[in-house]
Amino acid sequence: MDGSNLSWLTEEYIRQMADGQSFERGMNYYAGGNIRHPIRQGMELSGECYGSQPKPYRVRVVLNNNGIREASCTCPRGGFCKHIVALLLTYVHEPDSFKVLASLDAMLARLSREELISLIGDMLQREPSLSAVVDLAVATAGGQSPDMAALNREVKRALSLDDPFEIEMALRNILRTAERLARKEDWPGAGAAYQTVLDALTEIYGNELLSMDDDGAIAAIAGECVEGLSECLNRGDCDRNTRQAWLMSLMEAELADIEMGGIDFAGDALDTIFEHAGEQDWELLRECVCEHIPKSGEWGRERLVGILVAWEEKNGRYEQARRLIQEMGTVEQRAFLMVRDGEPGRAVALAKQHMRDKPGIVMRLAGALADAGAGEHAVALLTELAGSQDSHPGYLEWLANYHSRNGELDEALKWQRRLFEQYPTLASFRKLRQVCEKLGIWPQVRNEILKVLERKKQAGILIEIALDEGDVARALELLPGIPPGGWHDYRGKVARAAKKSIPGRP
Repeated sequence: MDGSNLSWLTEEYIRQMADGQSFERGMNYYAGGNIRHPIRQGMELSGECYGSQPKPYRVRVVLNNNGIREASCTCPRGGFCKHIVALLLTYVHEPDSFKVLASLDAMLARLSREELISLIGDMLQREPSLSAVVDLAVATAGGQSPDMAALNREVKRALSLDDPFEIEMALRNILRTAERLARKEDWPGAGAAYQTVLDALTEIYGNELLSMDDDGAIAAIAGECVEGLSECLNRGDCDRNTRQAWLMSLMEAELADIEMGGIDFAGDALDTIFEHAGEQDWELLRECVCEHIPKSGEWGRERLVGILVAWEEKNGRYEQARRLIQEMGTVEQRAFLMVRDGEPGRAVALAKQHMRDKPGIVMRLAGALADAGAGEHAVALLTELAGSQDSHPGYLEWLANYHSRNGELDEALKWQRRLFEQYPTLASFRKLRQVCEKLGIWPQVRNEILKVLERKKQAGILIEIALDEGDVARALELLPGIPPGGWHDYRGKVARAAKKSIPGRP
């Protein structure tokens, strides 16, 4: 590792990568000498970090010339933890404490066949669990088809582990086997390996792994299996049964993601299906999707029907897609279809009846109406809802923005002022100022709204406005009106502004 390429690796960089608490604790761990046996091998740093537990955590960081490519720790916290911070600080401040090793390939290249066999035997005696790695390599060696029984055993062993980091590492070892098969252009073998891992994760992830997969590292493996299957479908000339089996595994992964609420499990599975499935394949996949619809909630139903609709539209069968929405779609899907069909009145009626508690969908519908040239229907809908008990600040903002875009500044002012008065924020204050300046009435409106805020003793927003206008003295006057506590750091904001604007102020 050439230190000249790592000028970016500084204490300040590490501070920016970690949250405040992890950085401070990591600094304490570094200062206390908690990092033991630090190793530098190529662009990889590793070591053991001792903490409150008797067993040390294993820490590993892979660098490149621009930043951190990969970082992991066996601690249960996940993410950029204090142990990773401690390892990096040790390298920044004590690089000579790291034992420098040549790359693994270079070291092993010096050994004879007999020495390699002896080394592997010694490693297996010290760590019997490594026998699974050997079994997997033997099962896919010599150009033979992979031993699926051995592959399944190793996947089950990996998923039976208690530590999410160890699960991830064991599964990645299996993926390396799949990658090795792909490099040999054994596409059926590689696909079988990817499919085995993906099926196993699909089956248990939601119930057993989701709660422990804090940083999504295990879910990311499912995404890599999807990418691997996509490559096998692109490069390999597999038979119809194999292709359908892979496509079904991808669909089951997509359906599992929907059941879990859309956590991006198995990433691009649906895109891969649409790219490679034929009509005969789709019959099986469609049946699988339809089986899930009756037992799904509204959100899941929308996603599932959306899959069926997308397939029909992809193949130019737009009338069939319309019928699917009409017969199986959610209320929201039917409302958007009405907009596309030129029936804005019916869409609005449906929204009033069924969507009053769904402001996000209502505003999307309003946007669709406006895009379809039916803006007056959108305005009528949101005006009615904004005046009801189902009002939402987003309705006021949408109306203000709509009228502003259409040059109707008096209407825009009405809604923007109402938004600020009901939900005063610095952002809505700035937008109100923009509208009023266009109308040439800002000084008058500004005085009126500030008096209202003062009467209501809303010191917080008054301080934000004063700072936004550069009136630090006014902000200082308002500080006594802020009660102690609260999550807004008004005193800190004012102090920083005062330090910049008032020379010599402590």
